[in-house]
Amino acid sequence: MRISSVTVGISVSNLAESRAWYEQLLQKPGPDIEPQEGVVEYRVGDTWLQLFEGVVNWNGGIFRIGVPEIHEERSRLVKLGMMPTELEEVPGIVSYCEFCDPDGNRLGLYPVLDRTT
Repeated sequence: MRISSVTVGISVSNLAESRAWYEQLLQKPGPDIEPQEGVVEYRVGDTWLQLFEGVVNWNGGIFRIGVPEIHEERSRLVKLGMMPTELEEVPGIVSYCEFCDPDGNRLGLYPVLDRTT
């Protein structure tokens, strides 16, 4: 399989409210594309995050975002009232925090680590 792109779709109960919340999270002024009515997409690194209005059906999944400075980003989320967890650490592997969007969809942050050493 040759993969050229990945899109992760998240169902939200109120697209307008979720757009505002995700744009604050991602520090974007608006979606990168609106492929059809009721669907917005944001480029997040090499991945597309798609929001669409529908029945929120939490499936136990989590959308994790790699960031260069996790302490700085976690502090920003705290200031925004997004209530991330304390940083968890898997020694020598990764540290991360988790939080939820207004519909309870799980998200997380982790630092992008240099695995070449």
